[in-house]
Amino acid sequence: MRATTGAAEHAEPPRSPAERKDDLREQWRTETTAWVATSGSTGPHLVPLLFTYDGAAFTFATFASSVTVANIARTARVRIAIGHPYDVAMIDGTMRIIEPGAVDPETAARYAALLRGGPDPRQTPGFVYLELTPLRVQAWRSFAELGERTLMRGARWPLVGLSQR
Repeated sequence: MRATTGAAEHAEPPRSPAERKDDLREQWRTETTAWVATSGSTGPHLVPLLFTYDGAAFTFATFASSVTVANIARTARVRIAIGHPYDVAMIDGTMRIIEPGAVDPETAARYAALLRGGPDPRQTPGFVYLELTPLRVQAWRSFAELGERTLMRGARWPLVGLSQR
């Protein structure tokens, strides 16, 4: 994945859909924080959360009593953002709440490794996991890519040459 840092990168030619998908997968393997947007009865809510990605879904964890969890219980539709303005992924999808005992042990271990000594959701009362299944993915690195930023639609990678995994 090529690193970009600013406006000088806007002159860069657009990447092919296959390159962009590969770059996304790398971003999702190496980044650990996403901004998670939900909406509830009091309006929009935005919070940064750690995540792990298994190739199909994103997994987060937070307190069961949080505004984020209350909003997800009301409507499972969420949007997350990963990256920065010059290399970003915007992901819309549905999120489900998973009790700690029901999460895949491998996923829980990967998530715990991100915490750097913080509270492990498997061992901390009041935590739940959240699993996001992407339905739409938009990504761009420069103005040249804005016109064709949608790479996934309806939970499928529809562009020619992109496999489902």
